[in-house]
Amino acid sequence: MDVRDFIAQIRGKLIVSCQALPGTPLADPRILAAIAKSVEIGGAAALRAEGAQNIAEMRNVSRLPIIGLHKTDNRDGIYITPRFDQAKALAAAGADIIAIQATNPREGDCTPLGDLISGIHTELSLGVLADISTLDEAEEAMEAGADLVATTLSGYTPHTLHREKPDLDLVLQIARRGIPVLAEGRYHSPEQARAALDNGAIAVVIGTMITMPDRITSYFVEALQC
Repeated sequence: MDVRDFIAQIRGKLIVSCQALPGTPLADPRILAAIAKSVEIGGAAALRAEGAQNIAEMRNVSRLPIIGLHKTDNRDGIYITPRFDQAKALAAAGADIIAIQATNPREGDCTPLGDLISGIHTELSLGVLADISTLDEAEEAMEAGADLVATTLSGYTPHTLHREKPDLDLVLQIARRGIPVLAEGRYHSPEQARAALDNGAIAVVIGTMITMPDRITSYFVEALQC
């Protein structure tokens, strides 16, 4: 899918991240595909999904654009689609956009950022979404050739830890630089999603609060115990 067409299709809309934590009851490709179809019926404009097998199952039931990613078990380095061979498998499964981690430092078993982005563009003919945690990382990712960025990792890197709410300020900073940005990370209400669009996000990605009933239940249980 052409990146311009993708952006036009998602602008001002909701992207749902259909993922499940390993070992949880929903961590099954067929179940995740059913969730993907359900959110499509509900009006989602695109999907975000992890793993080639899950993406292949979703592609069987949904025509929505899929942002594909591969997560590794080692979280000490780059763990979201660190290598080109992983991106290639995602493309073969039916992903339309490849999400990669573009945070600093770039450590671990990973393809250099510029080479990874270039390979996805030239060999797979797909667009690249860079998951970042800071404005500097967003700018560096775009300089390396990324097509758009997402604030996915704000609050999950050593220099952005302990953030409990969505990083609306980061969305605003990136948008003001003219960088196409998706808002993602700890969006728990429609009001927060609306605020992200008002701050310049192209679209909003929501996962846990739509697709993880175990986590949602725990939030209510904890609130009742206070």
